[in-house]
Amino acid sequence: MRENRGHERIILDGDVYLRSMDGKPSEAKVFLDNFCFGGIAVYSAEKLELGSILEFALITKVLDEALACKGKVRHVTLPPYNSRALYTVGIEFMEVNSDLVVHMLARIQARNSRERQAQKQAAPKLDYIPF
Repeated sequence: MRENRGHERIILDGDVYLRSMDGKPSEAKVFLDNFCFGGIAVYSAEKLELGSILEFALITKVLDEALACKGKVRHVTLPPYNSRALYTVGIEFMEVNSDLVVHMLARIQARNSRERQAQKQAAPKLDYIPF
């Protein structure tokens, strides 16, 4: 699959509360799939319109507060293997507090580093190569 993002995707759990800014007013709760410096990908039960402008709040354990954003829907896909109508939606940041995004990325990187270090320490030390 061709990668179109200019930033590394980070898998991150969280909820996103969307509000449409153009067209008919609507609100929805969707689920965060991944996050990067340029935007987010979410799972949505409803198909969002390509190119629509949204206001949203991202709620995750990585940040002590909601990350308020404005973004544009860049892609909407429905995986063929999915029996439920669960769309994957890519939203590009248009307005966001970039300092909070950098803070989130730093906290995620530090957490991942601590987890890798703990895994290394927990790994058994072998004096031989098991075959």
